[in-house]
Amino acid sequence: MLGNVQALRAIAALMVVVVHAYSVESTYLPGRPWTTPFHVLGTYGVDLFFVISGLVMLVSTATWFGEGSAPRRFLARRATRIYPPYVIVTALVLGAYLLVPSATGEHRSAPPDILASFLALPQRGEPLLVVGWTLTYELVFYAVFAAALRFQRHYLPAVTAIWLLAVVLIGAFGPHANPWVRVLGSWFNLEFVFGMAIGALVLRGALAAPRALLVLAAALVVAVCIATAYSGREFLEVAWWRPWAVGLPMALLVYAALGLERLGLLAPRWLRAQGDASYALYLWHVPVIGAIGLALNRIHLHGVPARIAIVFGGYALAIAFSFLAYRWIERPLLRLARRYFESDSSKTGRKAAAQTP
Repeated sequence: MLGNVQALRAIAALMVVVVHAYSVESTYLPGRPWTTPFHVLGTYGVDLFFVISGLVMLVSTATWFGEGSAPRRFLARRATRIYPPYVIVTALVLGAYLLVPSATGEHRSAPPDILASFLALPQRGEPLLVVGWTLTYELVFYAVFAAALRFQRHYLPAVTAIWLLAVVLIGAFGPHANPWVRVLGSWFNLEFVFGMAIGALVLRGALAAPRALLVLAAALVVAVCIATAYSGREFLEVAWWRPWAVGLPMALLVYAALGLERLGLLAPRWLRAQGDASYALYLWHVPVIGAIGLALNRIHLHGVPARIAIVFGGYALAIAFSFLAYRWIERPLLRLARRYFESDSSKTGRKAAAQTP
């Protein structure tokens, strides 16, 4: 019942692509980027991703709560899903960073920490692969969720409340210059909770008024984008009000999409297929579009042809690359890792059974 959620994954990834197409246009071409009108909306694709993550983690593990092996199994599955493709792309970006530093590091707020970049851990500036900063928040959520899996599901609200209290205290009293404090005390974490709240409603079968909520969610998203644009900002700061201004409309959008699917209204198959490859698109679009911008700069191509190449060519190539990477890199790595962990789990289970009197 998550077909429409897969479509929203695709939309979130395509939104984020706009942000980096805008960045490449701004870096290599003079004048106002073509992607300017869509840039604000693109930055909020991250909020949509976080809400979806909270939903999917709860729904996909609903029967795991209270199992002794659940935290380990959950973290192993997340690690095998997240790290192998991410490490490959990060290694390629590291090579580019060492060979052509200006191509990947000209606008960084601080030199990247290589080890933290590969592990997707907090650091002072941006990681080697700039989208990796969002995985840092995902990993924090996974750690909290894994801890919650040790208990029965009815304890999840209590664990969540403790986590949010910790977020508030760390954010209020921790040294903000510390990258760990910045992540652990971030209001972004509330968006995962929104997703889990939707997941709880899904598990109860409580999906109401999807059409009305879809219209409301779309109106709220448009309103926050207009408000951001008129404020002169590129995006809303990550303060206490961002999850409510951006995350909550995205949560309503996800909830409405689930309700529509229950009514038999599914997103187009091609969009759901892109949702399957959304992680590959998320990882690969930065080096793909960045390479296009660098190549155009080297051959001194500017003007309309260059903008067409970056915006339309970049989108087309990034999408095509995402399907290829998903088919030939991500899925084989995932199958290999899952086979190893499932085999390891089976051996552990057989050993425990043999030791049982």
